[in-house]
Amino acid sequence: MITVKTATSPVTGEKPFQILYNLPKGTNIVVCIGGRGGMKTYEVSKFIAFQSTIMKKRCAVLRDEKELIRESILNEVLLRFDTANTSGRLSAKYERLDTGIKDRATGEMMVFTKGFRASRLDAKANLKSISNVDMAVIEEAEDIRDVDKFNTFADSIRKEDSLIVIILNTPDVNHWIIKRYFNLTQVEDGFYKIIPKELPGFVCINTGYEDNPHLPAHIVQQYRDYGDPASHLYNPFYYKTSILGLASTGRKGQVFTKCKAIKLSDYLALPYREHYGLDFGTSSPAGIVGVKIDKNNLYTRQLNYKPMNTLEIAKFFCQLQLNLTDLVVADSADPKSINKLKSGYTADDLGIDEFIKNPALARGFHVIPAKKGTDSIEHGIGIITGMNFYAVEESTDLWNELFCYIYAQDKNGNYTNDPIDEFNHLIDPIRYVVMYLKPHLRKAQMYDV
Repeated sequence: MITVKTATSPVTGEKPFQILYNLPKGTNIVVCIGGRGGMKTYEVSKFIAFQSTIMKKRCAVLRDEKELIRESILNEVLLRFDTANTSGRLSAKYERLDTGIKDRATGEMMVFTKGFRASRLDAKANLKSISNVDMAVIEEAEDIRDVDKFNTFADSIRKEDSLIVIILNTPDVNHWIIKRYFNLTQVEDGFYKIIPKELPGFVCINTGYEDNPHLPAHIVQQYRDYGDPASHLYNPFYYKTSILGLASTGRKGQVFTKCKAIKLSDYLALPYREHYGLDFGTSSPAGIVGVKIDKNNLYTRQLNYKPMNTLEIAKFFCQLQLNLTDLVVADSADPKSINKLKSGYTADDLGIDEFIKNPALARGFHVIPAKKGTDSIEHGIGIITGMNFYAVEESTDLWNELFCYIYAQDKNGNYTNDPIDEFNHLIDPIRYVVMYLKPHLRKAQMYDV
């Protein structure tokens, strides 16, 4: 264990985390990754408390949703502060708040929280104040599936010698963090060991429960039991991913496990007609997808993933330059909106200028209701899983749904044939299109008309 001595207090770090206190020159990204019990949150919270008080570094703590931060690492940071402040010496300089740590002399928050989203319904939060920080810590980064969201945040941190620390349990192989920072070595079918890439400014700390000398013996045994076929706790997927920290090709209970990526340019070049699926949403995303089908091959891309009212959807259709030969299969639960999109808008609805500028809004669009009925979801999923399924690589929200869309569990924890009613704003409209087109393909070859 290393000891970093200062005039105020010694700070220690367990062996895998010693490098935090003596990072190589030019380090700007540290990824703390691995399985459960690997001390990631504890050691990074201690590092934050040290940096913010002893080293007077300003630190932002981030998570996908700000409202969840206080449940995790912020509380750990405050506990580390309290431990170091038993003599009361830190209180003379810093005010310990429930929301962070404040410098008494300047009134500036030395530790504060931000969220990439303020809540589940928000697309993003205001991260403007992040630019003037020395250090940003992102906890549970596996929840942040959108690489553009991270890039926008990282680009906003402009202070010289600033540091971003990313904490996460090992995600699936499709996560952008895995693709950006790691190479993979297959351990067995579907499971991979992560190997850090040699990248400028990048440091990786990969730990698991075996690196933690402070875990109680019964917890260590419990972790091992998850991988023991003779144990009542036996759960091989959980053991390999959550305990051993291997990256998997899928998620337990995942509905779509065989979807392959296709580049947008290759999708657009496919010589098949594009049809469209629509899932209405004004508070949740209005999912709009493009779908191409060739025999038993299904290709799809996301077109919209933000909330829209009916008029906004109609205007978006105008941007896509849809005409009356372009088929849109929409959620039949909203017949009023379907009828409005079909019949079009009047000058009174739009105003005369908009009415003249966008004649397609007055004309309407070829929108039909999706076919629904008993077991229609299960039937639609069965059709899709029986096809060669491709999703556009750049459609990040669609890939997030494909990974997170899992079968529901019964009270005994067994998976049913019914998927959860979440992460389906894009999957549902894909299913609408497939269920409508598939019966017609052999007779009418509708994908070519």
